[in-house]
Amino acid sequence: MPYPEAEHLVVPYLKYAHGLYSSLAIMLFLYQGWLGLKIRHGRISGNPQAVKFVRRHRKFGPFLAILGISGFAGGIGTAYLSEGEIFEYPLHFLTGLTISSLIILTFLVSRKIRGPESPWRNPHYIIGIVIITLYFVQAYLGIGMVF
Repeated sequence: MPYPEAEHLVVPYLKYAHGLYSSLAIMLFLYQGWLGLKIRHGRISGNPQAVKFVRRHRKFGPFLAILGISGFAGGIGTAYLSEGEIFEYPLHFLTGLTISSLIILTFLVSRKIRGPESPWRNPHYIIGIVIITLYFVQAYLGIGMVF
């Protein structure tokens, strides 16, 4: 590295950058979940929601999938650069791996949803709730590592 002192200036802040990025991801996943619930409640009650919510939920999903998986990759990079190994915090790593796997799964499930009575809607809903729940567990674990 041409500037070895740069490593000492940047690496200590990677944990904070990863935490901020992941906090943004959590907020965006909550927004996506809110859109999904709004659509679901409208469909179940017989009052379908405005098309704009459905379109926003569908367009935002792939972006969020990439955002979430990138956060996991960033966490791996952060752990490696700051600690020298990726398994320094095994529970945080495994939770992140689980979240990333579920993000991929819910994305694949969402591609199978066709029509208002699709059997894939409930699995999509349940996986989404598990992802958001695990994100809060992940945030708790991450905050415990920083402080």
